[in-house]
Amino acid sequence: MQTSRFFENLSRHSRWLTPLLIFLAALTLRVVYLNQISEIPTFEKPVMDEQYHLALAQQINSEKGLPDEPYYRAPLYPYFLAVVFDLTAESVYWTRMIQILLGALLPLLLYFLGLRLFNRSLAFWSAAIAAFYPTFLYYDSALLITSLMVLLTTLLILQLYRCQKNPLPLQFILAGLLLGLAGLARPNILLLGPFLIIWIILIIKPQLGWKKALLSYGLIALAALVVVLPVTVRNYTVGNDAVFIAWQGGYNFYIGNNRQATGWSATVPGIDATWGGGYKQSIAIAEKSLGKRLKRSEVSDFWFGLTFEEIRQDPGNFLSLQIKKLRLFANGFELPNNQNIYLAREFSPLISLLMFDGFLFFPYGLLLPLALLGLAFSVREWRKYLLVYLLLSSYVVTLMLFFVCARFRQPLIPLLIMLAVFGIMQLLKFIKKRDIKNLSLTLLVFALLLIESNHDIAGIDRNYLKAEDHMLLGTAYLDQGRLESAKIEFSKSVKFYPGFAQSYNNLGLIALRRGDAGGASQYFLKAIQADPQTLEPYFNLATQQIEKQQFQQALEILYQARRRQPLNDFVYLKIGSTLYQLGRIDEAKLAIEESLRLNPANEVARLAYQQIITELNSAD
Repeated sequence: MQTSRFFENLSRHSRWLTPLLIFLAALTLRVVYLNQISEIPTFEKPVMDEQYHLALAQQINSEKGLPDEPYYRAPLYPYFLAVVFDLTAESVYWTRMIQILLGALLPLLLYFLGLRLFNRSLAFWSAAIAAFYPTFLYYDSALLITSLMVLLTTLLILQLYRCQKNPLPLQFILAGLLLGLAGLARPNILLLGPFLIIWIILIIKPQLGWKKALLSYGLIALAALVVVLPVTVRNYTVGNDAVFIAWQGGYNFYIGNNRQATGWSATVPGIDATWGGGYKQSIAIAEKSLGKRLKRSEVSDFWFGLTFEEIRQDPGNFLSLQIKKLRLFANGFELPNNQNIYLAREFSPLISLLMFDGFLFFPYGLLLPLALLGLAFSVREWRKYLLVYLLLSSYVVTLMLFFVCARFRQPLIPLLIMLAVFGIMQLLKFIKKRDIKNLSLTLLVFALLLIESNHDIAGIDRNYLKAEDHMLLGTAYLDQGRLESAKIEFSKSVKFYPGFAQSYNNLGLIALRRGDAGGASQYFLKAIQADPQTLEPYFNLATQQIEKQQFQQALEILYQARRRQPLNDFVYLKIGSTLYQLGRIDEAKLAIEESLRLNPANEVARLAYQQIITELNSAD
């Protein structure tokens, strides 16, 4: 009797108990993972994009604030991070903790979406998979836009289904607000807006009629615009420039579609691969090509124009590149864009159990084939799943227009998980019914998809990735002053990939700190030999010559750097300061003027220029 009452109570409370357990399980897993990776040296000293976001957040919180120019990247995450960083008294650990608290809500949202679209069983298993899914754990703990974007995208699709069930004006307004907010996180999501016209015509119009359906669409568009408009106004106010959200779109379009594009890499041969260097050189190249100063929107337009010209000259290459990007989206390997996600396995036993890249790129290499099966099975009720199709297709189109990597496809994974579970359930039905014909056909298609998703289409040198991993770890150790640990990591880096210039350069910096100037010079020369385009070893060699009062030798080294990177503002600043020390004031003035032309925001160059002008005026 008591047992019966227990199960009755359990059933009565399951509406809130199941979601609560899902949330607690997801949060627990994320807390475990967060504490496991806290030993990674880049945890407290982030590098690459995490470092960039942290620097932006600190700048937002400073009295100075961000520069008076249109946003280069969508601004939502830096401002979000600034608020959280301020609340946590600039604790990187607790900032990450708040982010995983939000990330733990995702399985909960997926559970409710599964209830709306499928059934309780599918909703539960989808949420359970999302709780354990390794890339969610990884990105929820990373100081990147990815986790927030996944959450916003899932909220948006859930709200759109609420509109479909209860088509009141307020529901459409809420959907528009979420669309606008997601657009401020990653503007490519806004392409969903035009795709929603199909949904309005096929689903909403039969419910409301033409007039109210169009009004509903207008409410979505207007609400989204209300969210985005303050950013547009701010961009125009500070830069007198019509930049809708951010101006990097043209340059990113070129990165993803130029003749040498890989379809996944966020770099262009010959252009500085760092975010700061790429930012400055994208402006400098455009301005030099057009022979005038440009607004930021004009810089973006230049790169769009250059890309379209290359496409016009070689349309076949463009078409094959788009096909490759589609295959990269389907491929199970977690393509890096910031750090190699597989590095986390060395520090987290939890991730090492949940993700691997051997004969099977697990889990995405299994998830995508199953999701495509589920997608095919769902077509019988296409009206019910139309919003899922529209979000998937619009988002994949944006990936193909730019480039594909692991973190960019993350917002679609919640939907793919649901479809994969649906596909598994359909396979189980075939087995239960002993439907050999359909089961055999489905397994054949699945096998073909599995092969497609689990071979090395990107052609990435794994030794290079390992070299980059050790270089990033070494850089974090170097920033912390742990020289021996840094040296070990940099030595591992060049062992895996002897052509890794940055690691040779950093070994030189360690030698300098230990007073071994000769050894440092040898490392800097090795770095230049490994990659003549990397500028830092030139600067370090030149600095060594300057310290020995050998200014002419320093200039010769800097001129080599200028030949390699003629649009780098720091090269001209360094040349100018060296010429100044030689007493060649007029030449120094010209060099620093060029530095400022390439990067007007370079405060060091501006101060140096003012000093030279003051000295020239005094001489007159």
